[in-house]
Amino acid sequence: MPKLKPSNYQAFLSVLTLMVFIFTQTQSLAQYTDIINSNQPGNSMSAYAVGTGVYQIESHFYVDRVRIEEFQSNTFFNTTALNLRMGLLSDRLELVYETAYTIEFTSSPVPGQPVGVFNGLISNRLGVKYMLYDPFRNPKNRPINVRSWNANNKFRLKNLLPAIAIYTGANIGLQGSIYLKEHPSISPKFMLISQSTLTPKMVLILNGSYNFIGDEVLEEKTLIASLSYSFKPKWSLFIEGQQSEFIQYKEQQLRAGAAYLFTKNMQLHVFGGVNFQDKTNKEMIAAGFSFRIDNHKIK
Repeated sequence: MPKLKPSNYQAFLSVLTLMVFIFTQTQSLAQYTDIINSNQPGNSMSAYAVGTGVYQIESHFYVDRVRIEEFQSNTFFNTTALNLRMGLLSDRLELVYETAYTIEFTSSPVPGQPVGVFNGLISNRLGVKYMLYDPFRNPKNRPINVRSWNANNKFRLKNLLPAIAIYTGANIGLQGSIYLKEHPSISPKFMLISQSTLTPKMVLILNGSYNFIGDEVLEEKTLIASLSYSFKPKWSLFIEGQQSEFIQYKEQQLRAGAAYLFTKNMQLHVFGGVNFQDKTNKEMIAAGFSFRIDNHKIK
């Protein structure tokens, strides 16, 4: 089994200890919502937790085609992604487990790589998210004008003031997966999250993450900007841009899609995306759902 690098382990424990300290020194804020609060569609993570007593599953299936024109290679990844979210101790704190399983079909591969059908887990991560600041805690940041609907729903400069959260997680290597067995048994992921409610119908989420720290192949620095707009009570659209920097190359991705609130505890979504990278072309399409078991109790 690959050995855990001491620097990775120490970094993960340091940030986890800091989050526990912050949690014990601050008061709880209510972040529970009457309707499901999902990170889907897209790859960004919301600053808000699901709330205590809430158990939530977010899943989607996607087909991703990867082409490298230099080698005339063509690979299809049929992937099922699953995220489990649970409120932990406080409405500020959330436990998150993320995993994904893929079936890969490869033809005319990159020289030195095999051709055929392969499968295994490509993601296996456990982490915690904690909200540091919520602008809605101070009513002065969102004053209500009882005489004007337009005043309450228009964009104001102070709406850019975001909710702030931090996330720390551990990517866990698995000997049983051809995609994870050659990587460190544990490698950290850190993320800073901001979420601005620009108007009651429009939300901007920004994520900055440093993933697979210390991994000589997978180490990744990523920025994500996601903008969603609710054009009807149960319908919303989103567009999302992503910039990722790996050890050997950089990549930009663009995604767009829609979500439908089926019930207050269930959401359906679809989205697609493409990348912008000279040597590798990617296209993907996805569909999925989010569902929660709501046992939240107002204290």
